[in-house]
Amino acid sequence: MGKKRIAAVIIAMVTFLGSVLAQMELGTPQYRVHQHRDWKNEEELGIADGKNCIHETNTSGYTYDSNAVDTAELKTHLPIVVIDVPDKIPGEPYHGEEGTEYTLAPDGDTYTMAKMKVIDHRDRYNQVSDEGELSSLIRIRVRGNSSRWFEKSSYSIKTVEESGDYRNVAVMGMEKHHEWVLNGPYLDKSLMRNYMAMNLSGELMEYAPDVRYCEVVLNGEYKGLYLMMETVSRGKGRIDIEKPNKTRNITGYIIELDNDSVQPPTALDNFTKYASILRERAFFDIVYPGKLNLTPELQDYIERDVSAFEKALYSFDYDSLRYGYPVKTDVDQFVDYFIIMEVFMQYDVGNRSTFFYKDINGRFKPCVWDFNNSLDNAAINLELDDYHISGFFSIQSPWFWMMLKEEDFIDQIIREYRSLREGILSDDSLKEYISDTGAYLGSAVDRNFAVWGYTFEPQNLQWNNKLIPDERNPSSYEEAVQQMENTLLDRVDWLDKHIEVLKQYGHESAVKKFNH
Repeated sequence: MGKKRIAAVIIAMVTFLGSVLAQMELGTPQYRVHQHRDWKNEEELGIADGKNCIHETNTSGYTYDSNAVDTAELKTHLPIVVIDVPDKIPGEPYHGEEGTEYTLAPDGDTYTMAKMKVIDHRDRYNQVSDEGELSSLIRIRVRGNSSRWFEKSSYSIKTVEESGDYRNVAVMGMEKHHEWVLNGPYLDKSLMRNYMAMNLSGELMEYAPDVRYCEVVLNGEYKGLYLMMETVSRGKGRIDIEKPNKTRNITGYIIELDNDSVQPPTALDNFTKYASILRERAFFDIVYPGKLNLTPELQDYIERDVSAFEKALYSFDYDSLRYGYPVKTDVDQFVDYFIIMEVFMQYDVGNRSTFFYKDINGRFKPCVWDFNNSLDNAAINLELDDYHISGFFSIQSPWFWMMLKEEDFIDQIIREYRSLREGILSDDSLKEYISDTGAYLGSAVDRNFAVWGYTFEPQNLQWNNKLIPDERNPSSYEEAVQQMENTLLDRVDWLDKHIEVLKQYGHESAVKKFNH
């Protein structure tokens, strides 16, 4: 082998290793963990009967009853999150003088202090009395939008030191960070929507929040099955963007399209807002940088940067390779995001829980979040929504509304969708994923519905704790899973037949008034 060839090989190897090390440093995920595939199940951990801790005589048909599960007898293959909090957890909603308001901690804070222990042995079953793999002080509050009204609360958690400074910790094998969410499936009685959609998204997209099933014990009371989730946030293994440069007043950033009657100070006054393109009450909120690092100058930079992109998107040059949106977006990521939203019938897209991020001198990219309302599980009746007319969800999103006027973008969606239907989104793959996840959960499902089983009777629930009309609510866990599977398979069947209909949005007759 000649010297030049040897040198070329060495350069190639160094380049490859540099790329790998750079990915590791930036936290680019090398492998997506699917808990039901990668972790040991009940049988493998020697749990003969995980239902022994259920006391049927204490199971209520009308309300939550923690006595239905004896935590002292609990043995589970899932991690256990034990939280002890001296005060009532703030963040619960109530009707105030100016609309929905939220309770505060005794000191007036939106969070309160608590202790958290995570028991996650992996090589043997977990019990509440065990030593934890992680123990930490936390700040905790109730989280969510409409889900804050649910009787089974979800929680926002920040791990902290005794000094109050943030403490980055690894939770259940996920990358170290200080921001976490405990998501309690309530309206989603299949218990699978977030788990499945997040993990499949993580196989397709640059980043999707990691998730782990766990069981929660709060102040000694069994609260049921939860998902510990990464938040949409900056960090190693999460969204890789630069920190603020306050000298130059530039920054990488994360924004969320939200909808509320009261807008926070961090809401953007961007082009689609002041041009009244967004829905009524909708706004983009700055997620990163956080309040401590967000200066007026940085907020102005983000507003101008977002507006510059939106003006390009809504200009006569919207499809130009030099001036249009393709220059400013990661088109491949938007294509996969669009497909995920459509396959899972994500009602919230373009209204709330819609995240985008951008690095300094980078391109806009989307990030998935919160699929509890997906697959016809939204409290609203879709027959009464615009979706009933078009059959597509994402066209209601103001950015996609313009992107879909570009034929190349539509063609790429169709090609990618057809390809995915031959693999990860095939009928067999989807059915196998649902079946295997249910089998993995095992007796954790029984424990969850020992305390929350009354929710299968819609007459027991307030209007904002169930689907409307009552007939849409499943009467058992098995029915809920089958309902979700049928909806998913019907949806991809519909898309198989109608995905080409998207071409109408990019047809010359539909876009001539936008063309240059």
